[in-house]
Amino acid sequence: MSGTSGADASTGERDVATEATSPPEQREAVEGFSGTERLKESEQLLLGADLVDEEQSGFTVLARQTCFNLLGKRSIGRVAFTIEGDAAPTVLPVNYALIDDTIVFRSTLAGTIMRYARGYAAFQVDHLDEERREGWSVLCSGRCRWIRDSGELDRIPMNRLSLPWAKGPRDQILKIVPGRVSGREIHRS
Repeated sequence: MSGTSGADASTGERDVATEATSPPEQREAVEGFSGTERLKESEQLLLGADLVDEEQSGFTVLARQTCFNLLGKRSIGRVAFTIEGDAAPTVLPVNYALIDDTIVFRSTLAGTIMRYARGYAAFQVDHLDEERREGWSVLCSGRCRWIRDSGELDRIPMNRLSLPWAKGPRDQILKIVPGRVSGREIHRS
């Protein structure tokens, strides 16, 4: 076993099991949602949605516009994203506003969200009444982008963005443009 790391000296073939490999490259994020442009609008709305028997399940699958209506009623949600090398997603709460069907929130330049959430992210908002065992949940996923263009920043009504609960300056603005939107209303059967 001398000096043949990664290759069999007698046959000249590579031994892939012992050869060091580099991790796969991160896929480049794009503005559009590849693959959905070939689908009809009705098929796009169902892409990734659960199809269930609502009478048996105890919940109702919500229409896309209903999900946006519910998102507009809340001001705290959770951003979920992956950090390269982690086995599970990171999920952090944020104060947000829904502006023109776009989720907009503040962050700090050195924060975890700024470092890792840009690219694709998920966003979830819910409202649950434990006593009545009712509520709803909305989950969106799409491109998360740091807004740096002064013209785009000027178009955001800053008075609609609530002050973050977290201490310290949160002067950077991010947005998630939802591509996939799904929601459920939970009710007693």
